[in-house]
Amino acid sequence: MPKIRSIVGYMWAVAAIIVVFATFLGSGFFSRALVAATGVNISPVYSGGEVVKSVDHGSYRAFIHRPVFDALIGEKSEGFIQLNWEPLAGLPPVIEESVDYNGDGKEDFSIRIDTKTGKSSLTRINPLVMSIVTTAKLDNGWVVRVQLKKKD
Repeated sequence: MPKIRSIVGYMWAVAAIIVVFATFLGSGFFSRALVAATGVNISPVYSGGEVVKSVDHGSYRAFIHRPVFDALIGEKSEGFIQLNWEPLAGLPPVIEESVDYNGDGKEDFSIRIDTKTGKSSLTRINPLVMSIVTTAKLDNGWVVRVQLKKKD
């Protein structure tokens, strides 16, 4: 009887080691499968929201995200819109972009970024556009978030 218990114990230990290695080696697959099965996604507060428009400028491309007013429950009265610029062949020394974020056919604001110094400026046309929240250089371009007020 003690010999059978020892054999079963060693088999259990070998099986546990195999499971540990399989879990470690397959962790990427298992995590993607878990996310796909549960439908979990990254909050737009961190990702900037879905891209609603892409503007090709030849040597670079601008991506305009949807306005984000998301809160844990409902929506906040203030939010932001994120713009990304990614080079295709290179970014110019100065990026200028006019944006119609609410889709009414009228320009709501324009952004100007000096890609050498990182200085950005905002020209507000719509009174719901407030200010630049952040300007950041990424590995593959630039990102700007502009603070917005929600229309009542």
